[in-house]
Amino acid sequence: MNKSKLLLIIISLAFIVFIFFSVLRPAINGEEGICVQASKQFDAPSKARFVDASSNLVFCESESGVMPVLTNKEFTKVKNPFRELDFQEFKEEKVERGLISWQVEEDPKEKFSMISGFANDEVKSIKLNSEAGIQPNRIFLREDLWLWYFIADKGKINMPVEVMAIDENGNIISEDNE
Repeated sequence: MNKSKLLLIIISLAFIVFIFFSVLRPAINGEEGICVQASKQFDAPSKARFVDASSNLVFCESESGVMPVLTNKEFTKVKNPFRELDFQEFKEEKVERGLISWQVEEDPKEKFSMISGFANDEVKSIKLNSEAGIQPNRIFLREDLWLWYFIADKGKINMPVEVMAIDENGNIISEDNE
């Protein structure tokens, strides 16, 4: 067998192997891969719900809640998962806290901390009075449920956290300090 035929066979086999692995391998983008990694750490299958590219955050949603996950810049590795926001806890706390439920991650992870929580449809806006009246980011999850979050880039949250919920008419419908 001459060298050109052998080279052609090797190139053909390499091409077939490449096609085989690219077609049969499940396609997982970076964000979904992050949620797969987070799922393994916490035994809760999840999927990517939202990506904040400027902060390298992926919000992974499972049956029980939403977990913000801090990633590397390429969105390929989990750096630090934040505590999961629990759907059931939100339903239970609704009686005590009202229309919003929130948590503070005070311990800086990669130089920033986060305030995050859930709100229902009655809440049209949230202001963090303890953070100079900043309005946090808001993500629609499903009917009557929104996720909202604020990242303190300097890593420090002003305590106590003062949260104000506002309805569609601009009326304050809830104020909470913790």
